[in-house]
Amino acid sequence: MKQFLAACLLLLAGLFSAANVSALDGAFAGIGAEANGYSREGTAAGAMLSLGADLNQRFAAGVRATFSHNFDTIAAVEPLAFFRYRLPFLAGPFVQAEAGASVFLEDGDAYTAFSGGICAGWRLAIGSNFYIEPSVRGGFPFAWGAGLTAGYKLQMRSEK
Repeated sequence: MKQFLAACLLLLAGLFSAANVSALDGAFAGIGAEANGYSREGTAAGAMLSLGADLNQRFAAGVRATFSHNFDTIAAVEPLAFFRYRLPFLAGPFVQAEAGASVFLEDGDAYTAFSGGICAGWRLAIGSNFYIEPSVRGGFPFAWGAGLTAGYKLQMRSEK
């Protein structure tokens, strides 16, 4: 788990500092809420934080952390790395591959599991720097998730 978190931090640091920061189109940060399947029965609710970099007009990469709780016995912390592809010819829709780990806290015990999945969403611009993103995702071990993120986009190059 510690190695995964270190790898995510190195990935993000590399995106922002290593080669050429001016080559990036922008960076973004968002906070949101999600309903998901992190429960043995019913639904869990969660909060998420995401940080990413727009590599160009079609691709972005970053990290995301979600905390979920079923308001009974199970809580989950899910740090993920993601790689996003924006669909051509449309402004807004994207698909995203996610991989990381899930740390479950249940009845005083903690255990981990691989976490991975696919997310589909739509970025809706609010002005030049703010956005909201409704999204749905599926994968393991959460089965499903649906959420809404609000965020800020820092543009490093002018859009054409």
